[in-house]
Amino acid sequence: MIQRVRREQRGAWFPLLAFAAVRFGAIPVVRYGQGPCDAPRYGLGGVCVNSLPPAMWYWPVALLLSYAAISWFYLRRSARLGLGTRIRPYLVLGVVLALLMTADQVWTVSHPGFLADLYGQPGPLSAVADTLMSPAGTIGLALLLLAWIERSRPLLAVTCGYLIAMLSSDDLPGLSPWSFLPGVLLEGGVLLLGGVALALLHHRAQGWSAE
Repeated sequence: MIQRVRREQRGAWFPLLAFAAVRFGAIPVVRYGQGPCDAPRYGLGGVCVNSLPPAMWYWPVALLLSYAAISWFYLRRSARLGLGTRIRPYLVLGVVLALLMTADQVWTVSHPGFLADLYGQPGPLSAVADTLMSPAGTIGLALLLLAWIERSRPLLAVTCGYLIAMLSSDDLPGLSPWSFLPGVLLEGGVLLLGGVALALLHHRAQGWSAE
């Protein structure tokens, strides 16, 4: 009975698809929402000091909208099934991470010299901090919590695959304005395929429980 209730409560395929849409939606913003970087690169990850607001503000707005959609999805689903859900901690963490990421980006761009003096040459710790506070990193951390809340091994496997893709994806060498594209396609592709796979698994499980 407990396993059946947990299975009915799971709906992680929707957050995965929502985050995939947000990840792919960042492509034109990153490509056309930044000015040329004619100043030295400073801070964690080397943020360009003359980045334009569209590229900076896309992620917090997009993530907050995605969390609003995820909240609507789970609340509507709970009302339809008559089952409670523990989605509130996940939504709270997601919103907090989005706000922290925004504060980190604003501070990095506003105080490039301070970060350069503080961290000097990028090291392992600064690389880890940069990854965790990146938009892709905040998505991964939130998905880890959701996998724990739903007790979902398939979601945990998809999240681990996403984190591996995020850590292994690098920009193409050179000065091409599309150098970021392979990493975005890889990470977004993992989220998209994972969402489709979990949706199919959920549909099949519902079919089995109905028999």
